[in-house]
Amino acid sequence: MAEKIGALYLRLSDEDKDGNFDESNSISAQRELLKSYVEGQEELVGYRWMEFCDDGYSGTDFERPQMQKLLVLVKQRTISCILVKDLSRFGRNYIEVGNYLEQVFPFLGIRFIAVNDGYDSKVCGTTGEFMDTAFKNLVYDLYSKDLSEKIVSVRRMKARQGQFVTAFAPYGYKKSKDKKLEVDSETGPVVRKIFEMAAGGVPKTYIARMLNQEGIPSPLTLRKERGERFYKEQAGERSVWGCSAISRILEDQRYVGDSVYGKVKPVSVGSRKDVAVPKDEWIIVPDNHEPLVSREVFEKVNGMRKKYSGYAKRGTSELSIFAGKVYCGSCNHRITGKHGRYRCQMPRVAEGYGCYDKPIQEKDMEEAVLSMLKRMGEAYGEREDKGGADNTDQERAEKIWQAEQELSRCETEIMRIKGMRHGKYKEYKNGGISREQFIEAKKGLDGKEERLAAEKERLEKELWEVKIEEEGQEAGGRMIQKLLPFGSLTREMVETFIRRVVILGDGCVRIEWNFEDFCRFCEI
Repeated sequence: MAEKIGALYLRLSDEDKDGNFDESNSISAQRELLKSYVEGQEELVGYRWMEFCDDGYSGTDFERPQMQKLLVLVKQRTISCILVKDLSRFGRNYIEVGNYLEQVFPFLGIRFIAVNDGYDSKVCGTTGEFMDTAFKNLVYDLYSKDLSEKIVSVRRMKARQGQFVTAFAPYGYKKSKDKKLEVDSETGPVVRKIFEMAAGGVPKTYIARMLNQEGIPSPLTLRKERGERFYKEQAGERSVWGCSAISRILEDQRYVGDSVYGKVKPVSVGSRKDVAVPKDEWIIVPDNHEPLVSREVFEKVNGMRKKYSGYAKRGTSELSIFAGKVYCGSCNHRITGKHGRYRCQMPRVAEGYGCYDKPIQEKDMEEAVLSMLKRMGEAYGEREDKGGADNTDQERAEKIWQAEQELSRCETEIMRIKGMRHGKYKEYKNGGISREQFIEAKKGLDGKEERLAAEKERLEKELWEVKIEEEGQEAGGRMIQKLLPFGSLTREMVETFIRRVVILGDGCVRIEWNFEDFCRFCEI
């Protein structure tokens, strides 16, 4: 019989660690609880258990490294059972958690157990126990939002007292035991050197190139080497200094000794997307720690940057149609468009990545994308003229029907075999057959059930893939219908259809679509 794999999911957020810490929520306590539960359940002992642990991540969303790895295995149907201490460990957003409990996991045949909540999807189903669990999940969500607001309030109070309350110290500093910033002996001199060169009129590009040539670790590389969490994608196996990193340092007021807090805030409680806060709402405590540069040098550098870079005019420029969508296929950095052109800046600051070093005109990308969208629109129109279906759709419908029929047959046969095995057991208990005859009969039935279970798993996977493909095409078709006709490319069209535009090393452009299945249907 195929090996069953289960997942132990553990989570502890920074919020859990603040204030009155509950030891029962610690990672070690969660691990011990789940392992004890498995040992006490005979049907779970035979599983091979994998552990997924997110230490220091909020439960208000599912953008957690180990959770994402777990969900990938879930979609691949590798995981058969998920075990958590309680629902709040899995997530505190009751809508998202409810979607997994009610829709995703039942469809994939995954058993979900929340030990302390007494919830087991194999037992609870949609009975009153499930409703009780759903209510608990709503309470967790509301509690999380209330807790987050209280934590923000406490952190703002501490920031006004001059304490450093954010997760990571800025490059050039480190956090002291009393939650103050102190100069980092390794990186502090680098920051001083950057300001010194900028004050002398050296462009950011040359500063970045010099730091890379000297092998000085970039902020991202340093965080990785020190074992700190980081989220940004990097070029290859290492990250390098770029103009944006130099700009962030030169604009950071904390290098003159001021404590600065509250420059951004989440769009909503639990959101990872931030919005800028007006400067008059920042919490600034002057002369709160040792400065790395003087105010005179800081103001001189930023005055020069505003004068020569057109900094004051940036806020009036229109958003590029491809803003945030264009990436370099060699170094994986996002490319910002200027004056209607996109060009990777990596060749200017570092070597060895094979990036395309010439500009790509935005109008050329517009024409290419628009041409493809028109082809998709034409293909969709031809499909609708035929009554909304073609041979591909009919074949898919036939495939789904056949798979569902075969799946039903497998499930019926498996139930029949279970009944036969139970009958043989009763016959053995009543003395109708010997123990050896029962074992032989059971062995044969077990073999048949194993083969049927493998067939059922194959059919379920096949059915899942076909339905996902069908959903992707339907979603793409709805978007096509909404935005037809394609006269000119708009920002809405780019947001709707395009995930990324990738500039390859030979100057060719690869478009990654949001609706890959629909695009394959249109032969793009």
